[in-house]
Amino acid sequence: MKVVITRPKERSEVFAKLLKKEGFEPILFPTLEIVYNKDVKVDLNKYDWIIFTSPSGVIGLYNILDDKEKDIVKDKKIAVIGEKTAKTFKKYFGKFPDIIPKEYTAEKLLEELKKVINGNEKFLIPTTPSTRDILKNNLNADLLFVYNSVEPKNLKEKIEKLKKELKDEKFILTFTSGLTAKNFFKYVDNEFSKIIEKNYIVAIGPITGKVIEEFGFKPLLPKIYTIEGIIEVIKNIK
Repeated sequence: MKVVITRPKERSEVFAKLLKKEGFEPILFPTLEIVYNKDVKVDLNKYDWIIFTSPSGVIGLYNILDDKEKDIVKDKKIAVIGEKTAKTFKKYFGKFPDIIPKEYTAEKLLEELKKVINGNEKFLIPTTPSTRDILKNNLNADLLFVYNSVEPKNLKEKIEKLKKELKDEKFILTFTSGLTAKNFFKYVDNEFSKIIEKNYIVAIGPITGKVIEEFGFKPLLPKIYTIEGIIEVIKNIK
């Protein structure tokens, strides 16, 4: 069965390899591109905590810091939303985060943070302008836009071609963020909608799932909000 991967190209390779290992045919179809901002400055001394909501936030911050500033990051308290972001932070900065919620959502991370902060601490969130506001609105936090999430060129035309490719196939669509889903479904016409309804959609978690539901589709959700969790769902699809 074909599995469509809509996450950014540079973050699709591991997912594709895992799918091939399980006997599926991955189709790389990024509906999002990551563009890192290099002309960004930050005074790390103003912050007690740094929160990362994606691996791209980690990489984006790393790209704009000099060696001295990278050492300063190691002395900060670090919170991340998920396992992949934690591993990326460990890879780039050489330490493991202080907080990772058991459920990989901003809401659960906020709950964990509120258990340990005193109310006066200052937070830095390296992210993208398209980020959700849940953390910013509930913490003494500044957003630092270290990358942009942009729509690939000619996406509408590419989705039309994908429709023709999948018309007579059994397939699974996968989405790892609300923006990957939004960028995809806004170009899905009635003909493609009917084709999709006969197949399957898997979202990485409930937040992404809600975006998909806004377009009239009902996605499957994994127990663990990771690509490995998505693959477990896919393996159980008959």
